[in-house]
Amino acid sequence: MVFNSFGFLFLFFPIFFLAFRWLPRRWCPWALILGSLVFYAVGARRALWQVALLIAMTALGVAGCRALSARGRDRRMLALWVGVTAAPLAFVKLAGLVLAEPPALPLGLSFYTFQLIAFLVYAWKGGQTTPLGVAAGTLMFPKLVSGPIGEAGAILETVRAPRRNKARLDAGLEMFILGLAAKAVVADHLAGVLGQIRTWGVGAVSVPMAWIGVAGYALQLYFDFWGYSLMAVGAARMLGMLLPDNFNHPYCAVSIAEFWRRWHITLGQWFKTHVYIPLGGSRNGTGRMVLATLAVWVLTGVWHGAGWNYLLWGLVMFALIMGERLVYGRALEKLPALGHVYVPLAVALSWVFFITPNPAGAGAYFRRLFGGSGAAGDPQDWLKALRWCWPYLALGGLFSTPLPGKLWRKISGTGAAWALLFALFWVSVYFLATAASDPFLYFSF
Repeated sequence: MVFNSFGFLFLFFPIFFLAFRWLPRRWCPWALILGSLVFYAVGARRALWQVALLIAMTALGVAGCRALSARGRDRRMLALWVGVTAAPLAFVKLAGLVLAEPPALPLGLSFYTFQLIAFLVYAWKGGQTTPLGVAAGTLMFPKLVSGPIGEAGAILETVRAPRRNKARLDAGLEMFILGLAAKAVVADHLAGVLGQIRTWGVGAVSVPMAWIGVAGYALQLYFDFWGYSLMAVGAARMLGMLLPDNFNHPYCAVSIAEFWRRWHITLGQWFKTHVYIPLGGSRNGTGRMVLATLAVWVLTGVWHGAGWNYLLWGLVMFALIMGERLVYGRALEKLPALGHVYVPLAVALSWVFFITPNPAGAGAYFRRLFGGSGAAGDPQDWLKALRWCWPYLALGGLFSTPLPGKLWRKISGTGAAWALLFALFWVSVYFLATAASDPFLYFSF
C-alpha cells in the first residue's frame, strides 16, 4: 500500500487513525504492529513471502536485542547478530553485481534492515529495549517501507508513549497534505520528461532535451522522496508519534558534503554512527578518514541499488567529497555563489547513474549531454517538452529553496492556511485520479 493511493487515503488510514486515537495507550503498540502488517501485506500482496520475511526479520531483531542486552558489550556477539540481520539485504545487493537477472528487492528491506541494526547496536550499548517496543518500532507503517530511519531510543520512546493531542494532529495533517502535493503535483508530472526521453531513446533527443531530462529527474527524485518523507512524518505525528525530518533544502547547499547532510538526513546519520565513526572517522589521521569515507560511499552506493551503476555513483560521490576535504573545499567556503552552482550541477549529473540501466547507458547519456552521439531526431523536441513541463520545473526550483517555507510559517495554522491545504489536497486527489500515479522512487532502493 502506498500513501498516494485511494485505499490508504480514504480507507486504511482513516480507519486506523480512529481506532488508534481512542485505544488505551497500553494497546497502541499492539495496534501499530497489527495495522502495519496489514499495510505491508496489501503492498506485497503479489509476493506474500515478503510478509513472512518481514515477520522473521522482526523476530530476529527482537531475539538479537534480548541476547545482546544479556551479554553486555560482546563485540563478537554484536558482529554475529548484525551479520545475520544484514545477510538478506547483502545477498540481494551483491547478486545485482554478479547476476544478469538479480532477485527483486523485497519491499522496504533496505530500510527495516537498517532500523533493526540500529536497535541491535542500541541494545549492545546498554539501551533499554523490550520485545514489544522493538517489534512496533520496526514495523511502524509510516516509516516501514521507505524511512525515515529513526534513532533507536527515540523510536522506542515514541511508540511506547504516543502523545495524541490536537497540536500534533494539526501539524501532522499539514505535513501530510504538503507531502502529497509535492508528490502528485510536482514529482509525478516531472516523471513525464524522462519518460519521453526513454521512449525516444537518448541517442535521438537533442542536447537541450537531455539537459532538461537531467534537471527534471533531479527535481522529480527530490520531490518524490521529500514528499514521501513529509507524508511519513505527518502520518506518524497525526497518530501522536514523532519521526525525524529527512530533508533540509539540499539543493541550496554549497558543497557536496553539506548536500548529504541535508538530503536523506537519517541515512547519512546512520552511516556516520554505524560505519564512519567505528572505522575511525576523522580523528585518526587522513588515511583512516579516507578509508572510512570510502567504505561509507561504497556501501551507500550499493544500498541505493543492486547494480554497477550505483557502485559507480557511490565512488563519484566519494571522489567529490574527498576533493572538497583535501583540495578545493576552502575555495568553496570563500565563494558560496560558486557552490550554489557547483552543487546542483554536480548532483544532477550524478543522477544519470540512477536513470540509466548500466554503465554503457550512463556513458551514452553523458555523451549526449555534451554533444556526442550524432544529430537529434527532432532538434525542436526540447521546446515542445518545455511547453508542458515548464510550470513543474519552475515550481520545483522555487520550492527547493527556503523561501516558500518561510512564507508558509507566517500563515501556518490560520484559516487561510487551512483553506489552501484543503485546496491542495483535492487538487492532488484530482491528479491521482486522472493520471497513473507513479510509485515512490525510493521503494526500489
